Amino acid sequence: MRQASLIGHVIEIYSAFAKKPERPADLQIRNFFSERKYLGAKDRRFIADAYFGTIKNYRRLEAIVRDTDLAKKEFKTGDPLFSVLTVAAFFIASQGLAPDEVNEALFELNLPFAQDFVREQFWAMADHQREIERLAALPPAERLAIAYSFPVWFVEKLEREYGESEIEALLSSMNEEAPTVLRANTLVVKDREELAHELSAEGCETSPSLLAESALTIPRRINVLGSKAFKRGAFEIQDEASQLVAPLAGIEDTRVKVLDACAGAGGKTLHFSALLENKGEIYATDIDGYKIDELKKRLKRSTSQNVRIIYPERREGELKKKREWFDVVLLDVPCTGTGTLRRNPGIKWVMTEQMLDEVVVKQRAILEENAQYVKPGGVLIYATCSVLKEEGESQIDQFLLHTPGFVLESTLRTRPDKEGCDGFFAVRLRKSNPESLPTIE
Repeated sequence: MRQASLIGHVIEIYSAFAKKPERPADLQIRNFFSERKYLGAKDRRFIADAYFGTIKNYRRLEAIVRDTDLAKKEFKTGDPLFSVLTVAAFFIASQGLAPDEVNEALFELNLPFAQDFVREQFWAMADHQREIERLAALPPAERLAIAYSFPVWFVEKLEREYGESEIEALLSSMNEEAPTVLRANTLVVKDREELAHELSAEGCETSPSLLAESALTIPRRINVLGSKAFKRGAFEIQDEASQLVAPLAGIEDTRVKVLDACAGAGGKTLHFSALLENKGEIYATDIDGYKIDELKKRLKRSTSQNVRIIYPERREGELKKKREWFDVVLLDVPCTGTGTLRRNPGIKWVMTEQMLDEVVVKQRAILEENAQYVKPGGVLIYATCSVLKEEGESQIDQFLLHTPGFVLESTLRTRPDKEGCDGFFAVRLRKSNPESLPTIE
């Protein structure tokens, strides 16, 4: 496919996202590709890379467009012309394409506002020194917010939580491309080595993770969901950080009872099932029924047989007699998702301080509500895929301060700039009972 046509496809999908950023970016491009079967793998990779690259760097690119616009138009995010110029800025300022090459491609597309394209603006987009000088004149937080395309309030909060010396590396890492990570399903394969051998036979090379015992990393983007190994349940796609949460429970006896109270589509439910070797009992529930529907499909493929699904409308009735009954209660709470920005860059577009305040209140309520289900001697696992300490360390400090009977035993914090995986926070809290013989470590 000609370069102009490829750029045209990028403009089309990015423009659609910019109008409705509340819809997940990956879902939008998945639907886009499903309606365009004629696109080959190479073309899809080009379009996807440019699409996600533009979304990740949108504030920087929009600033470049506004700075280089000779007519000084009052652009708004989502305006058709603004979206086109933002994509043009991506190819020129981020990818190094020649300004005239991009200019000619846009004219070749016969867009309705082609008369608004100015050759001098495209050349100004390529002036990196101009951008450096413009950013240098801004206050530190605003400079970083534009350079790495994050809301200013988010940058300021990270600086308070992590310190000025660490913030730029963290922001930069959240714009990098995340690898595809698999978790070997040990209900189907013996270990990740067996899975690696099976995938290699299908032409997919992997490398073992240094962080998670059952994890394999794929260095290049390929469609592993079409593999025979996936169809027979040999693996799940799950980031390394997420794979560290279930083992944090320290399970030694497989005959335990687990409650996954915020199961979602069940990534950690499935991991627990494998760790328990299809023994014990796992109760999985979530307030969103459609997520439980997806979990049911995954359970069937995984060959898991020790999971009991509880739909939202049955939750109260099922759990009312289960107070102090579970050996492990997992709370993978709703959060801002800022630890997954490498995979879900569209979160940048919609997250607000109000959203953070609301989710913190919700997390606290979930903690308070579900702590009652932990048996004496059992453990409570609290986890969140956020880099913000307000959703992690601060939540646990408040919980322990106001909830007697729980003791902090272990803490996990990962960051993309440190461990190279998603940003995650998790803790193991033990419910004290000196007379109880705990079933887990």
